[in-house]
Amino acid sequence: MTIEFSIDRYVRAHNHKPRGYRLWYFWLPDDVTYSHAGTYSEAKRAAIRVVEKRCKHSAAALIRVCA
Repeated sequence: MTIEFSIDRYVRAHNHKPRGYRLWYFWLPDDVTYSHAGTYSEAKRAAIRVVEKRCKHSAAALIRVCA
């Protein structure tokens, strides 16, 4: 499975790339919002694990970082 992240909306809202510790929100490919408290890199890894479980039969998935 190919998983990509879209940070466009976050960058438009905050004028910088996502980084640091906070409560991160992600829109998953099946229109579910997922949240994770921690660093951005930890949150990305957690979101990837969730998508791998929820979207097993998809060839590709796009995860959007919420603003």
